[in-house]
Amino acid sequence: MDDLQLWLATIKAWYREDKPNNITSLSSIIATTPTALFTASKLNNPTTHQHAHHDHQQEEALAYWLDGCQKICHFHSQQQPQLAFTYIQLPYAKLQALVCDPQQSATTKRWGLKKLDTIIVTLLEFCQCQQQHSQLQSWQQQSRDLIDLHVIFMAAQQHLNLKY
Repeated sequence: MDDLQLWLATIKAWYREDKPNNITSLSSIIATTPTALFTASKLNNPTTHQHAHHDHQQEEALAYWLDGCQKICHFHSQQQPQLAFTYIQLPYAKLQALVCDPQQSATTKRWGLKKLDTIIVTLLEFCQCQQQHSQLQSWQQQSRDLIDLHVIFMAAQQHLNLKY
């Protein structure tokens, strides 16, 4: 069992525990995410079946990882908004890098591009919610910057998110 399989089994076990307030444990799992999750497979003489299996496993692990980040964000959103915000920025940045990796499969890139569009909405909603509580100008500027940077990034991807 490789690091990614072990990590996936660990995060699945956290979800099976059904203790949504056990954020400390989830934070540890997210902090120890193997780098293999964000890099393309280095299989020797891969068959189509091996690629499909790796893509599926990677997408499943990415989905758990992303949901875990969102759960941590939600948990901290009222008391520590800056910390919460980083747990949404983290997946956005990691998925940008994943999508730009020329070694990634088209399937994984497609999945990543779709998720980037969803995460930017989550980031903007978070900023909007924070504007109601404090530091209105700072969060408004953050929203504008996020929109501008997302448009620039997607344009650099030849708007592939719209083709899938």
